[in-house]
Amino acid sequence: MEVEYSSKYFPKKLRNIKNFPQKIYVLGNIEIINNFGIAIIGSRSCSTYGEKMAKLFAQRLSKYKINIISGMARGVDKYAHLATIENKGSTIAVLPSGFNKIYPKENEYIVNKILDAGGAVISEYEPDEMVKSKNFIERNRIVSALSDGILIIEGGYRSGTAVTARIAKEQNKKIFCVPSSLENPKGLVPNKLIHEGAALVRNEEDIIENFDNIEKRKSEEYEKINFSNINESFIMDFLEDEIGIDEIVKKSNLKIEEVNYQLTMLQLMNKIEQLPGKRYRRIV
Repeated sequence: MEVEYSSKYFPKKLRNIKNFPQKIYVLGNIEIINNFGIAIIGSRSCSTYGEKMAKLFAQRLSKYKINIISGMARGVDKYAHLATIENKGSTIAVLPSGFNKIYPKENEYIVNKILDAGGAVISEYEPDEMVKSKNFIERNRIVSALSDGILIIEGGYRSGTAVTARIAKEQNKKIFCVPSSLENPKGLVPNKLIHEGAALVRNEEDIIENFDNIEKRKSEEYEKINFSNINESFIMDFLEDEIGIDEIVKKSNLKIEEVNYQLTMLQLMNKIEQLPGKRYRRIV
């Protein structure tokens, strides 16, 4: 479906941004585009931790009937779309190319999954237009514009995630970040944004409490995720003296990803400090 700017079907959220598209192409359910949505974005080469967080937050947010919006790229985008669909939620993909030239081609199958689930796929490009470098930034401004808030899960130096975060600030969007290990180069963007004042999120409720228009539909089958308190005091018990991360993993029987997360949280709260050689101790 081709939708001109003058059409009543043209998304209201796109009318309010600079350099708005003159027209867009839409596959699927155009009626959902103006609904409340959260964009989930992040690294195309995300870590196992990034994949897990993308899936968890997409699943948990979609149960509140929130559109999950992303760019159908590799990594975080893909996991967010697929996890939403698996949770029978609604997702919107914004492409950097025409419908006949899906990029990346390996994610082409996701289009049908989105459409079968009642979601929508959007592009501002003619159906046969191939991807160009400028298209990614243009695509990202639409991802941000269609959302009511942006959740950032991993992103490296000079990444598309960093650019989208800047665009979101310009569009006055609320920005939420999942903190990452200080040793993870993909954690640079969210950790930097948190340092600059973006909201650190521990669970889905840290996001929804910022909005008044979300239908509160908490399902009892879902246990609220709250990463900030998981094993925090337990790990602190090992930090009476200087200790290495491998020693903590061995003594605690926790996964290294979980230990990494908690050490990062404790550093952000100024409860511990990192020493040379990946060793840690309490701040007295």
